[in-house]
Amino acid sequence: MFFPITRPEDFVLVEELPSDELYSHWKEVRLTPGTPVQEGDLLGEVTLVEWGCRNEWYEGKLLEDPIRTETSRYLNSKITQLDFRKHHSPLPAKVISSEEHLFAELEEAKLPIVLKSEFGLAGRNHIIFKSRSDSWKMSQVNKKLFGFPILAESWVGDERFFDFSTLWDVRDGEFVYLTSTAMLIDKDGVFRGIRIGGSELPYAKSFLPPVMDLVRDTKGLVPKEYSGPCAIDGFLYREEGRIKIQPVSEFNFRYSIGRILWEVRKKRNPKLEVVTGILILPYPKQGSLDEWKTIERLEKELDIQLILLTPVRDLSGKPYQNTVLYFETTEEKEPSVVESIWQSWTD
Repeated sequence: MFFPITRPEDFVLVEELPSDELYSHWKEVRLTPGTPVQEGDLLGEVTLVEWGCRNEWYEGKLLEDPIRTETSRYLNSKITQLDFRKHHSPLPAKVISSEEHLFAELEEAKLPIVLKSEFGLAGRNHIIFKSRSDSWKMSQVNKKLFGFPILAESWVGDERFFDFSTLWDVRDGEFVYLTSTAMLIDKDGVFRGIRIGGSELPYAKSFLPPVMDLVRDTKGLVPKEYSGPCAIDGFLYREEGRIKIQPVSEFNFRYSIGRILWEVRKKRNPKLEVVTGILILPYPKQGSLDEWKTIERLEKELDIQLILLTPVRDLSGKPYQNTVLYFETTEEKEPSVVESIWQSWTD
């Protein structure tokens, strides 16, 4: 994911080199990928940029730094983040410390609720309890949420209608606002993609003020040791016919997918009215996929620009579970474009 946002003078540490075909593809679409290197190939002083911020560079290798790792765990823990979002979230949430505690909570809680792992990614480490009959899902906690402690929060999935993410740079404990993005979330709350561009983002005038208030109140809670990107995810939902704002569902102190999109868009530099987006596309469950023919066909049929940001398969030919695809289109066509890409890719 770093290749598309790098400069020619950069080096990208990889476990497996990208194919010549993919590397050429990036250059053809006006990206400037850095040089791929593997561990031990690059010696000397470097400035290290990571997806998260956990390591140091020593004699050509990444070594985990205990202090950076602890800072990362503190910042990205949903348990810690309950303090960050205190007085700013309209939805009740609490820490569940054990299986016994969870049993008691499910007996008393007003359902539906969602259980979240302390460290999870993009809705994939959630368990939703909609009714008492969902008690069988208790067996999934250790496997899907990696054990306790976990977070229990009111679930408004059926009433949730707009997901957003605000992007920030953090320096010396100060947050600098970059932009806001709209997220594409499926009916089960799983992240499928993100978009920027076109006319003003819907509801931005409603959700930005409470997010700014939230950021102001986190001052002093974010260690000055952390320097780098942050994405604050939130959403809008309806309650008794009124629109309510959840300014933060989680903080991501790392390079989020939205930040990657923002950086790629900067490099591509499309007109303001052009909508750009990223889709996380699963490999088809049945059959096989010819990604280059599919991209060529979709570009012609839909009159759009598509860029493959990650490989579809490894060098041995084994497909990866997901692929990341960037698109550029008009605001009017965007919903049908997203649907067409999804159907063509997964079918």
